[in-house]
Amino acid sequence: MKIAINYIVFAAALTFAVASCKQDDYFVGGDLHNPNVPHNTYDFLKNNDRGLFDTLLMLVDAAGMQEEINQSGITFFAPTDYSIKNYVAARTAIEQNIDPFRMWTVDSIMKYELPQFADSLRMYIIPEPITYEDLNLNGEGILYQTLNNDYVAVTYEETNDPALGYNPNSSHFPRIMYYNYLKIPSGTTPDLSPGSSLSFIRTRVQTSGVISTTGRVNVLENGHQLFFFRQNL
Repeated sequence: MKIAINYIVFAAALTFAVASCKQDDYFVGGDLHNPNVPHNTYDFLKNNDRGLFDTLLMLVDAAGMQEEINQSGITFFAPTDYSIKNYVAARTAIEQNIDPFRMWTVDSIMKYELPQFADSLRMYIIPEPITYEDLNLNGEGILYQTLNNDYVAVTYEETNDPALGYNPNSSHFPRIMYYNYLKIPSGTTPDLSPGSSLSFIRTRVQTSGVISTTGRVNVLENGHQLFFFRQNL
């Protein structure tokens, strides 16, 4: 399910993004690449030369979710290991409000929270392919339903920020993809009537447009914190 929306109120803006210059390539680390990779989604993440997804895939394996991220035709907004690290740090802070000696680790997730991790990871899976052409709608956001029936708006926005690839000598503005998680109670339908105010948690995409043999992959920026407790969003 996807719905075009014109009015978006974003709750938070995060940093560290990469813009795409050509719609037939994907962009990562300052270089353009052929968007088609000879791996399924899981193996594309596994073969990352920086090891950005090692912890993520360890949890995916433990939760038995390999087939879910390898489903045909999905779009996966993949959080990096930094997103998990950011969650662990935030959860440790919560635990230390109860006991200053408590720690929360990846082992804690594996021991106590694998069902919650699986539910959370489905918030990053859109059960249909998302292309640049789908999003090139004069700044309008497209609202998609995730695999666990939450909602995200995906936007593809022009930027005039030199740090994000803008060159004032060029007549073209680079575009950046954003993953915007809609903050509404789980299981409810958003109010899309005129004048309604929608609140999102906004995350830039640092690598976009990867086409694996099973689906599409967009990698979220490292400053993102893995979604876990919806009641705290």
